[in-house]
Amino acid sequence: MSAPVPKLVFLLDTPNIRRGRALAGTPARVLALAEHSSRSGADVTMMLCDRGADYGTEVDWPFDVALVHPTDFYNPTALAGVAARRGADFLVLCEAEALVAMGRRLAGMLDARLVYDMHDDDAEVAETVGESPTTVERHAKTQGAALENADAVIVSTRNEASLAAAGGVPASRTALLPNGADPRRAFYWGPDADASTLVFVGNLYYRPNAAAVEAICDTILPSVRAEGVDVRARIIGRGPASLTRSDRDIEFTGRVDTVSEAFEATTLALAPLTAGSGAKMKVLDYLAAGLPVLGTDQAVTGLPNCHPGVLVEDDLHLWPMRIAALLRDPALLELMGQAGRRCVEGELCWPQIGAELVRHCRSWLASVPSQAREVVDETDAGAPRWLAEHSQQDALGEPESSRPSQPRWLCPRTPQSQEGTDGFTTA
Repeated sequence: MSAPVPKLVFLLDTPNIRRGRALAGTPARVLALAEHSSRSGADVTMMLCDRGADYGTEVDWPFDVALVHPTDFYNPTALAGVAARRGADFLVLCEAEALVAMGRRLAGMLDARLVYDMHDDDAEVAETVGESPTTVERHAKTQGAALENADAVIVSTRNEASLAAAGGVPASRTALLPNGADPRRAFYWGPDADASTLVFVGNLYYRPNAAAVEAICDTILPSVRAEGVDVRARIIGRGPASLTRSDRDIEFTGRVDTVSEAFEATTLALAPLTAGSGAKMKVLDYLAAGLPVLGTDQAVTGLPNCHPGVLVEDDLHLWPMRIAALLRDPALLELMGQAGRRCVEGELCWPQIGAELVRHCRSWLASVPSQAREVVDETDAGAPRWLAEHSQQDALGEPESSRPSQPRWLCPRTPQSQEGTDGFTTA
């Protein structure tokens, strides 16, 4: 008897997508889970909020994608009409606010099991960036409501697994799926000792990443140069003009087509993160490229306890000394880069993680009923933090690929799509 084929519908709202590739950590995790669960036998559909990005065509996507206008994305009735075309056993959401606001209702309309991909501790993020106790408590309450609403939970670290357990989610309905990388696609650059170049990658509209870049620009790099070390720095990722200004003697690349290509001629990768939560995609990207990493304890969350390939230093005032010492030791840099790459290949490989998600979903198909449940909505969830920040910083584009009540389908599995009279692709 063949194994059942679980139908997974992922919901994702972000401007950080380009032609099937993610430009930031959260969308990178969601797209990787979707792609590699699809390659491991799941029937996958992505419901992607149209934020005016360059989404490409169906050849850029390994699974079906429905681009949905923002006015429809948070409307359960509108989304149900789109998702019903493919059907759903599991509805996967990564934002607590969206899940609380409409996830339970939408799952009931689709007769699907509601899965919360809890990739961060939202309250911890709020606390580490200095938000008020009231805001921290609101995030904790919203995340608690999301756990109560969910039929099953995916977590990326053991800390999140503990939060899920404290929220009443049984271990049998919790899947620990760490962040990973795909070593088959990540070119092994290794450290280029002659380049004397430091690199940082991240979405600079995200406050913990912005704080890290400020530390690099204002504290770390000037002190390294003051020690007589001739070093360059490259910052990769979208960001506000106030942060990426040209007077800082640093290369700001902006968006790049692939992160792997941007790592050419790099000596050392940096992760001076003092705020945030959850496993860091940037560190996995560094390790997959064979780059040695200097990071904080926050940066190695989700890695094995020995964090191969990463030198940990929490005191940023000591970073200039650490960087200078590492740049003078090419042999150590090479050993660190090789160790990090082996860790990705052996323990943090996306194809393996995707297969594990499919295994859990097949188990949940047999053990978790898709019966309608009462909506638990005891909190004013508000908007996700990233959405509020992007709105304030004019980082959201206007939809160009969809219209209200008119989604655009990108369907790799459909041999020939049909073109409507208005030019919008339909399934």
